[in-house]
Amino acid sequence: MLPMVEGHVAVICVAVAALALTAAALGIVGEATTKSKSFVRYDGENCVYLKTPAFGCGVAAAASLLTGQVVLTAAAGCWGHCRARSDHRRATAGVVVVLSLLSWFLAILAACAFLVGALKNQSGERRPKEGVTTLYRCTVLVAGVFAGGSFFSVAAAVAGIASYVAHEAAAGFGPPAQPPPLSETDGPR
Repeated sequence: MLPMVEGHVAVICVAVAALALTAAALGIVGEATTKSKSFVRYDGENCVYLKTPAFGCGVAAAASLLTGQVVLTAAAGCWGHCRARSDHRRATAGVVVVLSLLSWFLAILAACAFLVGALKNQSGERRPKEGVTTLYRCTVLVAGVFAGGSFFSVAAAVAGIASYVAHEAAAGFGPPAQPPPLSETDGPR
């Protein structure tokens, strides 16, 4: 049987999961919009890339994912190091740090994939590439960049949420840290 989760932990986990799923959905939409063959035209001198929703989807997906990561990091109090909690168990603290680092690593990979996909799908004119064997030497984004970003965004959220839940569970061990009470004779002198 699962232990009861505190209300604030559940709210943060749901919010981060929603942001990660939003990023993944935007990545899937971005991937679907890059499949159009009419995305690139050749005007005789330049490759003309038409506007598609992939650019906006990639930027929004990266922003959504990174927002979720920042929420988790802020909720756990881990800016450079995790805030001091009462009676942290060393093994749990190690797991928390490893999962948190893994989560950030995967989130950065996902954000880079989303942003590369967005930039490669930006509308405008570009010179044809030399040495490319495609028609008119116009390059397009390879399939799977947005899909990979979607996968990594979900994996980052899972690792981040696991880290946060483990961190909060470890914080629940032992009495809360409180300063010793001041006696009447311990006042300022």
